[in-house]
Amino acid sequence: MIVVDATVVPFLFLEGEMTQAVRDLHALDPGWVTPPILNHEILHLLSKLGVAEGHEPMERLWREIRGVLSAGQQVPDPVRSLRLGIEYGLSGFEAQYLCLAESLHLPLITEDVRLRELFPKRAFGVVNYLRFKD
Repeated sequence: MIVVDATVVPFLFLEGEMTQAVRDLHALDPGWVTPPILNHEILHLLSKLGVAEGHEPMERLWREIRGVLSAGQQVPDPVRSLRLGIEYGLSGFEAQYLCLAESLHLPLITEDVRLRELFPKRAFGVVNYLRFKD
């Protein structure tokens, strides 16, 4: 199992530069854990994309994402998240992903360079994690 954040999840469902690597990651470890804040971040992304694409494709995509990720959603400790945010200057979003990864003793897979630099023993980029697991 791994914790994945909103810099990774969209590439499992949308074509982009990281799509193949993220699909490889999911094939290697489909046990993705996310905090509920991911829902809000994905809704924001889909709303932006929906302006050009229309609501029906985005609604289908939303249902697909929820179908894949809903079972692995867990709520991180809000007080611990707050402490991490304050101590390291993280956003509330970033702190929740990190808190969840720490509390479950799991790696956090993120494309957020700053998180990876601050927490090199906990946070990994997709490609580096895949290389490590090979």
